[in-house]
Amino acid sequence: MELIGLINAYSTLNLGDAAIYSAFRTLLPGADLVAHVQDPEPDSTLGIRFLPRRPDGCSAYVSVGGDIFNNSREWLITKAFLQNLAELTRHASRTLLFGQSIPRSCHGLSFFALCRCLRRLAAVCVRDAQSHLRLRQAGVEARLSFDTAFVLECSDSARRAALALFQASGLDPSRSAVLSVRAFDSMYAHDNDRFVERMAALCRGLAQAHLTPAILIQSRAYGADNDLEVARSIAVRSPGTVILDPFLHHSGFPSWQLAMGVFQLAQRVIAVRYHTAVLALAAGTVPFHLHYSNKGQDLCTRLQLPGSDLGGFDPADTLNAVLSAPRDGFDHQSLRDQVRRDFAWCLGRLPATGIA
Repeated sequence: MELIGLINAYSTLNLGDAAIYSAFRTLLPGADLVAHVQDPEPDSTLGIRFLPRRPDGCSAYVSVGGDIFNNSREWLITKAFLQNLAELTRHASRTLLFGQSIPRSCHGLSFFALCRCLRRLAAVCVRDAQSHLRLRQAGVEARLSFDTAFVLECSDSARRAALALFQASGLDPSRSAVLSVRAFDSMYAHDNDRFVERMAALCRGLAQAHLTPAILIQSRAYGADNDLEVARSIAVRSPGTVILDPFLHHSGFPSWQLAMGVFQLAQRVIAVRYHTAVLALAAGTVPFHLHYSNKGQDLCTRLQLPGSDLGGFDPADTLNAVLSAPRDGFDHQSLRDQVRRDFAWCLGRLPATGIA
């Protein structure tokens, strides 16, 4: 059995990242997948063997982080950024980067350093057109695909657990609008107070339209990457808004599976977080995407999804757009097949191994 290291992994407490790790389990069914995250107790249901230190001695390495190349110190380079680059190039000829984005904060000297590293890798495949264009213009032979989590599917047990979660919260999924939220910091320049007020106004509008707003907690990770405080602030300003937390329900399968079941059952899904949109689409539900970065904007553009930029978010206009948007009709199987083909192409660029 081939030992494959997932490098630059972040946390299983963000269900988007957890979904990415499980997606590689799906793409590499015959491999022993190992990774290191900062969580004291990583999620053991993802199919990944978590190590107390970074993977080493592997046949191949896959860089799996989403926006790990954020560089919060403009015109300088952060220590975390340099550590990510070092991890990326430790075994460059046996390393591929798949399904990542190059965020806007990575520019100037940091982008130059990143491109020097990427040119040494066996294969580079990004998930949004802007990252692809930037890398190609910088001389990196990059391929364009979609997020790795698109290969995932919602199980029957997850749907049953999601229905039980709705019912335990006194919700009828056919009369519910599920939203994701997040806090913003220097990585993504949005005003948190303004965001909370506008999301609360949207929730009140949904209630007036006879849809119960339910905020799904997508991340319980670190710093600004924890949705609980923002969700509670919105619920205070919009009485009747329910908070659904998949991390509190230990049902033997990952939190992303439960979230996927919720997105499949809900009448409407309003995605602020990127992986809410990805997992909803992978479950066959068309979300309305209030995107805050190039990866979300790309998803709306290339897949022709209903959505708008979070910076110009108007609650009344958004409510009307959400209520009139389609819920069904997305061909998630063709996208799943494309991600599989792109990953197989990347594997083919690695030195000869037994990876299938």
